[in-house]
Amino acid sequence: MKNLLVGLLLSALGTVAMADTVPFQLSINGAGIDLSKTLALSDIGEGKTKINFDFNDKNGKKYNFDLKYKSLPDNRSFPTNIDMTLKDAAGHQLGYLFFAINKVSFLKEMGEFGLIVDVEGQPVDLKLTFDENVRGHLTVADLGEERFIQDTLVPNFNFQMIRPVVLPLTEKGIRSKTFSLDNHPYSINYTIKELQHGVVQFQHNLYETGGEKAQLLERIYFNAKNLSILREAMYAGKYFHPQDGAFKLVFYPAMGQTEPAR
Repeated sequence: MKNLLVGLLLSALGTVAMADTVPFQLSINGAGIDLSKTLALSDIGEGKTKINFDFNDKNGKKYNFDLKYKSLPDNRSFPTNIDMTLKDAAGHQLGYLFFAINKVSFLKEMGEFGLIVDVEGQPVDLKLTFDENVRGHLTVADLGEERFIQDTLVPNFNFQMIRPVVLPLTEKGIRSKTFSLDNHPYSINYTIKELQHGVVQFQHNLYETGGEKAQLLERIYFNAKNLSILREAMYAGKYFHPQDGAFKLVFYPAMGQTEPAR
């Protein structure tokens, strides 16, 4: 009996040791906001799965940051997801990101992701850095036949656009393609740009195009050091326009793709 109890205890300790807790740096910058915090996320059931705090910009205007890491129903494609929301003092959502993952260790493999959202005409960047020293072997030259799925919904326009996207090379180290939202004064852009050390950044951009110059309303971005990470990313973001309502930006890579020719 004593040996059995010792074995169960060691097994429990081993389970705790194997659980992932990933530290990360959160920075929120723009529109008079300059904030940086060292935080952590752990696997479901390990305690560090909720983050919520208020903060002020340099003029004393209050905002709220909320992040939840939670389980998804068994009928979903991923077991867990991150919900990240930025709100103003009145509780109105300014930007929202649902990022589906298998477990928190994926975040360290990805290294960095974030959400840029327009706040009163200025971009505010919510960046989560899990590993700033990621090294990989991916370049935009590898992605000439890679297909992604572009999916945009705007309920107030009764509008949805779904189409596969292959990004053409637009300049050295960058692939990019833009789609207008029919006759509405908005466009969606996908961009992949090379960073250092064999890492690329995928950007999903929503622009308002009615003025003299296109204005960035929201950008969802993440880094990838290899094709496995690029193909595992799945998210849905929302931008809340004061007149035209919610814009939902959904991203999921095409399935069944083969490795590119070397």
